[in-house]
Amino acid sequence: MFSALIGRELRSHLLTYRFGLSAVLLFTLIVGSALILGFTYDRQLAAYSETKSAREQKLSESTDFQSLRWQGMQQEKAPNALSVFAVGLERELSRSVTISSRQPKLGRSKYSSALYTLFPPPDLLYIVNIVGSLLAVLFAFNAISGDHEDGTLRLVMSNAVPRHMVLLAKWLGGYLALMVPFFAAILLALALTSALTAFQLTGDEWVAFAAMLGVAALYLSVFFTLALAVSVYTRRSSTSLVVNFLIWVLLVLAIPNVAPIVARAAVRIPSPGAIAGERDAIRTAAFSSMRGNWRNLSREERDALRAKADAEVTEKTERLLDDYTRRLDTQVAAGVALARISPSSSFVYATASLAGAGLDDYSGLRKYIDRYRQQYLDAIETIEQARRQQTEGMDREERDEIREAPVDADDLPAFVPQRRPMADVLAANDIDILLLVVLNGVFFLVAYVGFLKFDLVG
Repeated sequence: MFSALIGRELRSHLLTYRFGLSAVLLFTLIVGSALILGFTYDRQLAAYSETKSAREQKLSESTDFQSLRWQGMQQEKAPNALSVFAVGLERELSRSVTISSRQPKLGRSKYSSALYTLFPPPDLLYIVNIVGSLLAVLFAFNAISGDHEDGTLRLVMSNAVPRHMVLLAKWLGGYLALMVPFFAAILLALALTSALTAFQLTGDEWVAFAAMLGVAALYLSVFFTLALAVSVYTRRSSTSLVVNFLIWVLLVLAIPNVAPIVARAAVRIPSPGAIAGERDAIRTAAFSSMRGNWRNLSREERDALRAKADAEVTEKTERLLDDYTRRLDTQVAAGVALARISPSSSFVYATASLAGAGLDDYSGLRKYIDRYRQQYLDAIETIEQARRQQTEGMDREERDEIREAPVDADDLPAFVPQRRPMADVLAANDIDILLLVVLNGVFFLVAYVGFLKFDLVG
């Protein structure tokens, strides 16, 4: 009997225009999005290769250790293959960074095109978050109220079928009808993107991608179960549709966008312009004291004063930036906590993190840049000292030839930010996944309690 109920529910969905139009929409959006972002990934790989060649060429022509310290070298992380399906914070993570003795300076984003700003290509994360959740509502909004209106529900219940079995069959049948075109579109998108672009996933990336699909399925089931619960408590399909749509707007559009605004109001931080002004003020104050007797000092005394001023500027600037970073992290944490009221935010946080483009990946890259900067400067110092020791006792021509020889790229540390282990990613996002699981259980329990009291005659 249970399988017959599920089959009936599946047929009732598969034979409707709603299913056909939803399938066409999912295939068009998911496959089209994957191909667009796949070709974008190809261009990123080409740009990354060109940048790497230009960096090595610049290094082969560099003979001045001071310029390597002060002008530095541009570095950037390799493109992320999973950005084809979930861009997340990849726009920020993909920016080049100048590594030198000064504070790291970020370059322009690879996504800085005006067209991308006006019309950002939707990724799978966006499609599931907005379109998928809305389709889940449309598949379930009349699951109970619709059958009650046309008398089908009374006919089914006349066979003395337990109510929990009817409700579970409606959930399984409707949810399967939604997920079949979704996963079919994913498979087609993977096949075409792998065939037409350079998109390829490694072993760890396949695990992350499978986890992303699992979180997406869990997220869609939240809205499907919620719509089913609303359908139980409303007698008319039109009323159920309006109520579900209002809840969808609140959870998907309102809360995730309002939460950062509330966090900015609650935790204020200075603007980047104010920070830049304070940095200029620190530098001006440190070097203004050197101007008085500058002409009367020897070269050694001038160098000592300059080194002291540089050290003071570095120390105060680092304190200023550390304080700014701490306050910014507090503001972000407050916004994340408020946004988690909505399952949409939990889905976005978990999926972006699984794709290697989440908030933790952004803060992790900042820490990696700081560590790499110190490794880079230490390597430059080591190479310079080694050449000095090597040229002791040589004449000037031989000494200059060795000391001014280009630096081998292999002698400098490689800039290779590592993807976090999957266990760490899941542990960092366990609260988001747990929230989606709990919401599924709560909404189904609400639907079940309401269905037990449902009056078939009224």
